[in-house]
Amino acid sequence: MKYLFYLFIGLLFPVSVSAQGLNIVDFGAVGDGKTDNTEAVQKAIDEASRKNTTLVFPTGTFMTGMIHLKSNVTIELKSGSVWQAVPDLKLFPEIPSNADLSQSGGYTMSRRAFIFGDNLENVTLTGDGTIYPSGDQHEAFPMLEENGSKRPYGIYFRNCQNITVRDLTLTNSAFWMLRTYLCDNVRIHNIELFNHANTNNDGMDIVDCHRVHISDCTVDSADDGICLKTEAPKGTEDVVITNCIVSSTASYIKLGTGSFGTFKRITVSNCVLRPTRATKIVHGLGYRNGITGLSLMSVDGCDIENISFNNIVMDGMMTPIFIRLSDRHKVTHTEYNHHPITAGTIKNISYSNITATNIGSVPVNITGYPEHYVEGVSMHNCKFEYNTAGTVKDLTSEVPENSKNYPYPKMYGTDLPASGIYFRHVKNIIFDQVQIAPAEGDPRPAIHFDDVINYRGENVLVDYQDIKKKQFVIKNSGKLKAGI
Repeated sequence: MKYLFYLFIGLLFPVSVSAQGLNIVDFGAVGDGKTDNTEAVQKAIDEASRKNTTLVFPTGTFMTGMIHLKSNVTIELKSGSVWQAVPDLKLFPEIPSNADLSQSGGYTMSRRAFIFGDNLENVTLTGDGTIYPSGDQHEAFPMLEENGSKRPYGIYFRNCQNITVRDLTLTNSAFWMLRTYLCDNVRIHNIELFNHANTNNDGMDIVDCHRVHISDCTVDSADDGICLKTEAPKGTEDVVITNCIVSSTASYIKLGTGSFGTFKRITVSNCVLRPTRATKIVHGLGYRNGITGLSLMSVDGCDIENISFNNIVMDGMMTPIFIRLSDRHKVTHTEYNHHPITAGTIKNISYSNITATNIGSVPVNITGYPEHYVEGVSMHNCKFEYNTAGTVKDLTSEVPENSKNYPYPKMYGTDLPASGIYFRHVKNIIFDQVQIAPAEGDPRPAIHFDDVINYRGENVLVDYQDIKKKQFVIKNSGKLKAGI
């Protein structure tokens, strides 16, 4: 009798937990690429969270508006499944900031998102399917040069713990594709990400998060590829980025520009940085091969410490390595005004086994500002090959401090008076097995030192065709030991 009773209940209530968990079709979702399934998918997620189980998207194209994720749920997109945003701005309401500045600061601008998780734990997005936020539907999500509030993030996690995004294809968001903010224990693995649909099309933005693993991902984005930021006092710490292929028409891997808290204990290893596969360039500056390869920027008062780059191969981009310490001191939003902003620092930065080829005309540049030094930069077994020469004018052009300006290699109004590496306001540099191959016909010296204290170079090779050309220029500097 018990068996018959449970069989009868199952016939009345067919939505149940199977070996694979729940299926969105059982909640009324239709994968025809036309039906708005927002209500059905939200109900399915709520139920999967209540039962602490997996929710499956089967083959088909399932359209929704904004979806609120819930704790203790795994969402699996099966092969052939597409989760697509309905191109209708009304279905993506603004998300209040809910910033608690007394505790951790907060990103106080309201935003929108396609898939949103707030104050959650134990959430996984996975599978062989595709998440497509419809960012190329410009009538719904207009192209704006500024960070417009009418363009939703693709996936946005805020104040979350134990978040995993893995094995998925993420394509064409209206804004940044994946943003994690004030989160801990984040794992992003084996993602295929392509984001060339709109302006400000970053790939991944990890903001004020701790204990983050990004591995085995392919990222190709119109704006920054993998970008770490800090927009609150919490800072971004304990991050590993490894085994990734990254392309960008802006910065490939970047710490900054938002730099309010701290960047500490971060490693980037075993990565390939290469030009984009996109056929149409949507970034406003129009640099097909990208602007910077590896960038560190403390411009709003943050401390950057103990950062390591190892086994990186780069091709293209204007500038392979860019470090900038300055005092832009941009207050992200007015609510930060009561937080004191002090001078930032950049210390203990290591580059090893780096190869960069087909570099543009702006050299590696590592700069602080007067009386504020970048400290402790080491390079071991690094090679830089340039394919675009500077000009004679660059030799005598004034290099302004411009410490309040937005940091990027063209911020000085000149390509800098060095063909390989430009240092200004830097302490304690160690070079070992560094090779510089300037572009043919470049009149500039290989390395320019300006206000540099304590440099030691061993086995530094400059591959000039004209061996009589001056290789080093030293200004306002002391205690330089060039074992070259």
